[in-house]
Amino acid sequence: MPNLCNTELWYRMTTFYTVGYGGRHPQHFVGLLVQHSIALVCDVRAEPRRAYRGIYTFNPEKNRGPLPRLLAEAGIGYAWLPELGNPDRQDPTIQVFQQLMAQEAAQRLQRLRQMVQDTAVCLLCAEQDAQRCHRHIITDYLAAYGYGIQHL
Repeated sequence: MPNLCNTELWYRMTTFYTVGYGGRHPQHFVGLLVQHSIALVCDVRAEPRRAYRGIYTFNPEKNRGPLPRLLAEAGIGYAWLPELGNPDRQDPTIQVFQQLMAQEAAQRLQRLRQMVQDTAVCLLCAEQDAQRCHRHIITDYLAAYGYGIQHL
């Protein structure tokens, strides 16, 4: 992993949070976000229409769904970042996503990095264990930019 801090002026330490909703009751999930003062949830699923529990879905074509409503009730914003979704759900080693990030990390992280400037941002996917999810690849790159990482 290259030290990207040397290539850009990102000296301000900001923390990104990550969370997996899998196995969590919606009220527990939202409570965890509120407890950590999360202001914006960035959904990094490639297909937010699909979820084990329907409450965690979002329909990009209609720009609505139960998940943004659930978060809004707690005063938390929602953004879907398809550029950070894992394009191959059947790949247990997450190789395809790793290769994409190796080639295009700066481009794929640009919008996310702009969002965190003055707000607490949490990356969302299904898998609770961040090390078994593509979120850990995203956070490895964010850490290389100098950001702190906290998995909830």
